[in-house]
Amino acid sequence: MERIGKYVIHKAVVASGYARIFFCHDPDLQIPVAIKLFNPRAADDGPMSVPQLLARFQIEARALASFDHPQIIAVKTMETLPDGRPFFVMPYMAAALPHEIGHDHPASADLSESERPRRLPLVRALTVLRQSSAALMALHRRGMVHRSLQPSCLLLTARENGQVRLGGFSTVRLPERNAPMPDRWIGNTDYCAPEQRDNATSVGPQADVFSLGVLLYRLLSGELPDLSAGAAALPGKHAAVLVDLAAQATDPDPGKRPAHAGAFLQALGQVPAEAVAKPKVSVVPIRRTGAHRPRAPNPG
Repeated sequence: MERIGKYVIHKAVVASGYARIFFCHDPDLQIPVAIKLFNPRAADDGPMSVPQLLARFQIEARALASFDHPQIIAVKTMETLPDGRPFFVMPYMAAALPHEIGHDHPASADLSESERPRRLPLVRALTVLRQSSAALMALHRRGMVHRSLQPSCLLLTARENGQVRLGGFSTVRLPERNAPMPDRWIGNTDYCAPEQRDNATSVGPQADVFSLGVLLYRLLSGELPDLSAGAAALPGKHAAVLVDLAAQATDPDPGKRPAHAGAFLQALGQVPAEAVAKPKVSVVPIRRTGAHRPRAPNPG
């Protein structure tokens, strides 16, 4: 396949259980775009049928298209191929957050240097967290729950210090109904709240807050938190506000977490200015050796 509709395919970049994402070229507008094509691979004994996967795909496109928010990826159009498969068109994004922080798991010896886990400088970490929280706050205000916040869903407008665009709406929980979804969770559990693993259909905004707490720890420490004993314990070298926020957001009891992403964002605003201030640079004058001192004026 060389084209998806009128769009010329450059390369396939991501494949999931029900879709593939391609980088393409729009021949009319002469711009790069990203296209998500419905491409189900449902097994006979899988938890979701092809019609359920199709409904999930359509919900994702329509949920994204309903927003006009600077931190949420836009949907330009949704179309259908002659074989009946739908696809939707999004702006091209230069990278995703793993480009900056590497992979979450360092176990593989085959990882290149750029793929190895690493932390972000505090100023950049706070920027990513604020923009991610703002995107989730927009969902929570509408009664939606993202349910899949993780680095791969945080797209970047540039490869260096790009702005965050939240994507990955395939598992979004709508206020009026649920996307076709079994009670048990499907997908990455590293950022997933414990109550979501038990019953994904009944979670509230606190589940997304839990994911934000894990992301906070990951960005500042360069590794995932050990949650086996309870909430994340960020090292005390970080600002007390961030230590407390990481612990509160990842509390196993959703009732003890910030109530929604807006509350998480408000807490980020309490980080002391001196914690993120750039170090002052002192300029020390250097006297050149052998330099002649000016003569005192001759009184006579």
